[in-house]
Amino acid sequence: MAAGRETVRRLGELLVEKGALRHEQIGMLLDEQRAVTAAGVHSRIGEIAVRRGWSEADRVAGALRAQAAEEIDQADAGQMLVSMGILTAGELEVARRRCARTAETIGEAIIELGLATPEKVRVAATLAMVRTSNAIRRITTSSFCPYNVMELIVGEETSAAIRHDGLCACSQCWSNVVALALNALPARYVSDLVRLPDYYRRFREEFGELVRERVAAALSHVRSNPKASCLSRFSAEILAGREADAEVFEVTVRVLGRHAHLDRATLERLFGRRAALTVLKELDQPGEFAANETVAIEGPKGSIERIRIVGPLRDRSQVEISGTDQFTLGTTAPVRESGSLEGTPAILLKGPSGETMLPHGLIRALRHIHMPPADADRVGVTDGARVCVRLTGDRATIAEGVIVRVSAGSALEMHIDSDEANAAGVPVESVGQILIPRRLA
Repeated sequence: MAAGRETVRRLGELLVEKGALRHEQIGMLLDEQRAVTAAGVHSRIGEIAVRRGWSEADRVAGALRAQAAEEIDQADAGQMLVSMGILTAGELEVARRRCARTAETIGEAIIELGLATPEKVRVAATLAMVRTSNAIRRITTSSFCPYNVMELIVGEETSAAIRHDGLCACSQCWSNVVALALNALPARYVSDLVRLPDYYRRFREEFGELVRERVAAALSHVRSNPKASCLSRFSAEILAGREADAEVFEVTVRVLGRHAHLDRATLERLFGRRAALTVLKELDQPGEFAANETVAIEGPKGSIERIRIVGPLRDRSQVEISGTDQFTLGTTAPVRESGSLEGTPAILLKGPSGETMLPHGLIRALRHIHMPPADADRVGVTDGARVCVRLTGDRATIAEGVIVRVSAGSALEMHIDSDEANAAGVPVESVGQILIPRRLA
């Protein structure tokens, strides 16, 4: 759907578009709907059209699904901000293009671009969730879209079987078991959702044993043939056939966009004497925050605006970019640990009150894991250790040489840049797996 559309088409419009009704019939249907509503009977336009013989039920069901799809398509923070008059369609398109480059959510991109405040984005995201829920509820409670009760029964039995047998409980494995079991069972659809609990009890009693049998068979198949997207699978190709020799420890993986760390002198050159960073949002690492303040950076061939400053202030200034950003700037930034700046390129920083040339400080951050001492003891690593981490995106990737930073007061979290995230197909936040050979665990 084109960005910027602010309204979901009414069911009558969709039925006319599909040739299921004529324009003049819509008015008559609305008149009848108002009349029966006044008499205390709730009827929907589609139901009245079918009852009159003006449209077929399958065409009404199709129009309802199309209407729900339109509403869900518009139900994100960006579209809601357009509907609220806070963003223009053009600004939303700019934010979407940024999302494609940085793996940020649309809300994060809008905040980073300074198009709306975090509070307005939060309100829009809440409204978007309400809209999505209403759209799904409307389609699932429609008498034109019956519900398969077996889905409820199979879902419950699958969860119980996974807990009992110890199979991976990730959403991918759960969905695979459910899909295989449902394919091997008869469907039992209910159109009267008021009576759904009665049908559920009846079909559970009638098919319970058969469902458990089919779920057990599906579970066995998934255990033997896990999908690549399974969140706890690491295949023979990944671990050279030595799965039994590795311990797996989960870690939150967070994608960091380009950002800057400043010292006091640099901050004052860019923002004026006695300037101070103000908090946009707290970060998961204790004491760190994304600041409202941003700077521009300029290289030999180009510049990048609105580089977010991460606080608090540090002893030395540095700018962290992705590999793709190098092409924009026309320079080469080495992969370094934070603070290891010797021999790194110079970079020009521009702020609202001035500019300054850092003689060195432009890097691509080495992927790393922040780890408190208790977690380091549990995993069996020390500060400075290098580990392998499986990034569990839709293109699962093993990240080698990930450095461990052990420090008191830190939170367990792995940081990668947007290029690494795009290569592995991981979202802004995901769950990775630290792989430790048992002989070292």
